[in-house]
Amino acid sequence: LVGIDRDQESLEIARERLNEYAEYCHFMHGNFSELDTILEGLNIKRIDGILFDLGVSSFQLDDPNRGFSFRNDGPLDMRLDRSSYISAYDLVNNLNEEEISSLLWSFGQERWHNRIAHLLVEEREKQPIATTSQLANIVMRAVPSRYRYRHYRIHPATRTFQAMRIAVNRELETLEIAIN
Repeated sequence: LVGIDRDQESLEIARERLNEYAEYCHFMHGNFSELDTILEGLNIKRIDGILFDLGVSSFQLDDPNRGFSFRNDGPLDMRLDRSSYISAYDLVNNLNEEEISSLLWSFGQERWHNRIAHLLVEEREKQPIATTSQLANIVMRAVPSRYRYRHYRIHPATRTFQAMRIAVNRELETLEIAIN
């Protein structure tokens, strides 16, 4: 078994849980897009199957310091690999309005992408958007009040958070490279 994960903490959990099979396992800190290089480094020439575990885990969502969720206030981070240099803070505070709008539509299919992008840019001129609650509150204000909960089965900020996480971690690009 070759386990590849961008999150060092996830690797440690897997290592502990699979301890009795340690001689058959390799736990690699890396990215799916590096699959060829990782397998080559392990001198593995053939594989029987691949299972991609995509997205985030509940323990990542529940940790406010990771910045994946608006449930508990935390820094606006969203990096699966904490050694990565671009965070959600960087995207929210540096992309222009059109780029933010495009990101929200492309990765979240957010209906109110233009309104949210406009308000984000407006608000960050006053002060940087640094926390998950700041971002969630801005999204709530951008979504028309009649749509905030009546038409949403999910919290109105869910799609924005999803889009930011996908962009920060380049999840779709990484997956496409890995599949190819």
